[in-house]
Amino acid sequence: MKRVFIASAIVVFFGLIGVGLFGQSGLTHLRKLRAERSRLEEQTGQLKKENESLRSRISLLADNLKYLEKLAREKLGMVRPDEVIIKMPEQGSTAGAANPVPQNQKKKEERSR
Repeated sequence: MKRVFIASAIVVFFGLIGVGLFGQSGLTHLRKLRAERSRLEEQTGQLKKENESLRSRISLLADNLKYLEKLAREKLGMVRPDEVIIKMPEQGSTAGAANPVPQNQKKKEERSR
């Protein structure tokens, strides 16, 4: 009888330890929650920085007309009524070259030589 009582006490003890470690509110769950909390705190810090950046940009847009004009010119391609736009070819582009020779004509000239 004494052995049965000791064996059942040991089983109950290890069962409680198992539940404490691996149960719904056990240590492994606690570690997962702490890791998630750490990740969320880091994400919160990043979002706070982004919010501050956006707040400063909003104040620039609201208070600084030159900055607003610069953005309108760059992003929307807006110009003043008295301005003339001159488009320059991009560097390395042959769009503005004088009399560009088509590729098939170059090959014909090379064959005839």
